[in-house]
Amino acid sequence: MDYFEQVEKLSLRPITSPNTGFRPGQLGGIHAALSHFSVYDDPAIICLPTGYGKTAIIMSLPFVMKAKRVLVVEPSNALRKQTASHFKELSVLKRLNVVAENADNPIVLLQQGQISSLDQWEEMKKYDVVVSTPASSSPVNSGTVPDDLFDLIIFDEAHHAPAETWSAYIEKFSGANFVFLTATPFRRDNKAIPGRLCYFYPVLKASREKAFGKVIYKPALVTNDHNDNEIDQAIASAAVSQLRKDQANGYDHRIFARAASRPKAKELVEVYENEGAKVAAITSYLTKKKQDETEDALINGELDGVVCVDMFGEGYDFPKLKIAALHAPHKSLVPSLQFIGRFARTNDERTSDATLITAPTRLKEATSRLFEIGIDVAELIDEVSREQIERSDKDREILDLLKIKIQRDSDYESVSPLLFKLYAHARIFDCNSTPDFSLVGHNICGFLPIVKQWVSDDGLISLILTVDDSPPNWAKSDAISNLRHDVFLLAYNEATKYCFIGSTRRTDKIYLDLMEQSCSKQHRPVSYEVTRRAIAGLGSLRFYNVGLKNKAVNTQAESYRVLTGPSAERAVTAGDARAFVQGHFFGSGEAEDGRETVGASSSSRVWSNKRLTVSEYLDWLSILNARLSGNDAVAQSQLDIVQHAKVLSEIPIIVIAAGWNKSAYRSAPRIRYRMDGSQNWNFQQITDFDIFNFTTSDDRKSLSFKIGFEDIEVRYIFSISGGALIQKKDPEWNVEVLSGVDDWTAFEQWMSTHPPTFYASDKSSFQGVNQISPPSTVLLSLSEHDTEVLDWGDCDIKTEFNIEKASPDLTVHQLLERELLGLNGIVSLFYDHRSGEAADFIAVTRNDLNEVFVKLYHCKSAGGNPSGGRVDDAYEVAGQMVKSVSYCEVSILCEHMTHRSNENRHINPSAFILGELESTVGLLKSTVPNKLFFEIYAVQPGISINMIDDHLSDLMAFGLEYVFRGGAATAKWIINV
Repeated sequence: MDYFEQVEKLSLRPITSPNTGFRPGQLGGIHAALSHFSVYDDPAIICLPTGYGKTAIIMSLPFVMKAKRVLVVEPSNALRKQTASHFKELSVLKRLNVVAENADNPIVLLQQGQISSLDQWEEMKKYDVVVSTPASSSPVNSGTVPDDLFDLIIFDEAHHAPAETWSAYIEKFSGANFVFLTATPFRRDNKAIPGRLCYFYPVLKASREKAFGKVIYKPALVTNDHNDNEIDQAIASAAVSQLRKDQANGYDHRIFARAASRPKAKELVEVYENEGAKVAAITSYLTKKKQDETEDALINGELDGVVCVDMFGEGYDFPKLKIAALHAPHKSLVPSLQFIGRFARTNDERTSDATLITAPTRLKEATSRLFEIGIDVAELIDEVSREQIERSDKDREILDLLKIKIQRDSDYESVSPLLFKLYAHARIFDCNSTPDFSLVGHNICGFLPIVKQWVSDDGLISLILTVDDSPPNWAKSDAISNLRHDVFLLAYNEATKYCFIGSTRRTDKIYLDLMEQSCSKQHRPVSYEVTRRAIAGLGSLRFYNVGLKNKAVNTQAESYRVLTGPSAERAVTAGDARAFVQGHFFGSGEAEDGRETVGASSSSRVWSNKRLTVSEYLDWLSILNARLSGNDAVAQSQLDIVQHAKVLSEIPIIVIAAGWNKSAYRSAPRIRYRMDGSQNWNFQQITDFDIFNFTTSDDRKSLSFKIGFEDIEVRYIFSISGGALIQKKDPEWNVEVLSGVDDWTAFEQWMSTHPPTFYASDKSSFQGVNQISPPSTVLLSLSEHDTEVLDWGDCDIKTEFNIEKASPDLTVHQLLERELLGLNGIVSLFYDHRSGEAADFIAVTRNDLNEVFVKLYHCKSAGGNPSGGRVDDAYEVAGQMVKSVSYCEVSILCEHMTHRSNENRHINPSAFILGELESTVGLLKSTVPNKLFFEIYAVQPGISINMIDDHLSDLMAFGLEYVFRGGAATAKWIINV
């Protein structure tokens, strides 16, 4: 009969007197393990306080589970030797009187050395119990392993075992039951111990059973807390003094001094010997023989104590270690609590209360909680343990929630969601239909291969791991790799229809590609009106960083103002309301559980200043989702002086102009285009193209517009109904933009992430899903300085340009050219009238004070005889004024003229009527900024100065005001008498 099937050898009786029977927590753990395996095949996790007596459970479980052969895995050689010694004699069980003194003992193997052959495994069949360490017996290190060799495998101090060790034992010995014993069912690296927590026994209960004695803190006082030698001397002196006092009272105590390093441990040996104590240093660098000799000397009383560097740690059973001299206290609370628990054991009659000695100046912030007056250490240990178990439970919920869908490389076998921490940052989309995250393909954006993906059973959450081995930007070749991993978390809420994306790589193109793959045409980014609700319900708002965005979107003046400080919103003034709208904020507010930081921006982003596990990140998203969709009000603050962008729920009926995203003017990316079937691409740059021909749909949910240049016109649709913001409607044309090195992107995709600004006749504008309301509900008025009157007598004002016309009258352009050539100080005149123009005419003048004026003229023909109420005559030219603000910068304008006049790039290039390119560019670049001025002119001979009504006056004044806010020095209308 197998040894452990003789159940009658073990009596499961509760404790009745010291060292007679099992403690309540020990019995609970034993029965919990039996209950667990009646339901689950998963490993069982038993959590007992440090020093409570896990060894008794380790020795009892084989009996109650009727094991044939048991493997006990210890984390260290010291514990391996200790456990094997106890098992050989059943010493712990016999001391508890739960096994007869004369009972037969099991055959135990103290297994040492790495197992490298099948024969070595087979040799273990002779034994009832094998006690080993991961380094010696892990199946990772050996080939073939008999999978039926053990039917019970117990991990002691299981939180020390690395993940690959757990998985190797579980995989190779698949028929065995696994029990993990630990004082803390979690690891500091956030890897969960595999299995289910079947039993947790509170330290506080163990303390009330008198399983632990008192732990008394005695500070080592010094006069100079910057003198390390004095501090070490004071700690050693106090420790030796306490030892002698305990010995005088008849207690057989020893000193345990903790050092930070091997050299320090050797120094401390001399310090203690000078105090009259005989100690030895013990580290993992000593030979096994020397470690054993030191341990024997400590047990036999030949040594008063030991100086250790993380040796004789958790689980080591030597109750006489009662004086802890902490020359190097642990940096955090958890290991400190586990350390203290070992000194508080009470299972030896010749020992008493434990003493902790250290210098107050060496305590870390977390550890110092242990040394507060009146602190209940047992209660503190329970508090931390419960927090850890709660965290562990959440980790297990995540492992149960997210199932592996894709794993393309075995190297990522051990990678789990518990390894990740994400910054609390989310890009948010509104989805009309439920995304299908399983549709995300083999890579993201064509350059980020997915190596592992997890998806929840309901499909509403997905976690993606990518790898990028592109060479770094600074490398001249691809010989140097730059391996980078990124994590993306996508979560969809069916009730609110919000999709949240968290990412360690935050670029618009990536976000859009993830949504395009998983939600096709049914998504759009949320507006700032939604994201700002991230502070809904919070009180006592304070903003540390506030961004104000100029309403003149392509301004050359102050395009974005950032205010910082402890209460940055107080710097916002009523004057800011005229020129700015809110762009972003970052601050804090009072919530139910304390103050929290929150940021939000008009680019559909929300963030907080913290890093979160996957479980914590999902909890954060739940809170965020409730705020964005709830009814709580946003508390008022001085920031409300400046209006914020609203949700673009309806497109204005009349759109008069559009300008490219500011990034287009800065970088002027190349465009290539061709018709289907054509083999050759045509190349231009984005600013050569115009945006025109605007038509708002009847339901005001979409806007049709064209982009065009000479031989190409392509229609696009801007839509707020869902899906990509901008889609191409002329399939016969292929248009792409160069968005990176050899990275050609569909133009509609680029415009969706870099949306143009559209300007409406009601003076509002919108960019993406954010609408900027008109600056004022009050009509603006023209002043006498806002207009110039030109004599259009010999001009056909209804003809803008036509060099082949039969009429002897001049066209609008011809008359204006004549007038401009007569300007005082005229240096050059550039004719740029065609698609993508900066202006019809660009005139450069210089006066006697060497002041240089750049004058941009936009001309339109009249729709009829001069009048003052025909707003159609003003719409287009006003829109051109607004757009040309982007060119009121020397570098942008010079690059534009250089490009537009290049005969090799253009069939009909723009040309200089007066002057030439090199001297004009040289003049502009050499003129100091305070001598250089920009002026924008709207030329419309169809407007009569004496007949302008209020509505037209308002529109004309708005164009001037917009130019002024955009940074141009002067803006005027040139009109008719």
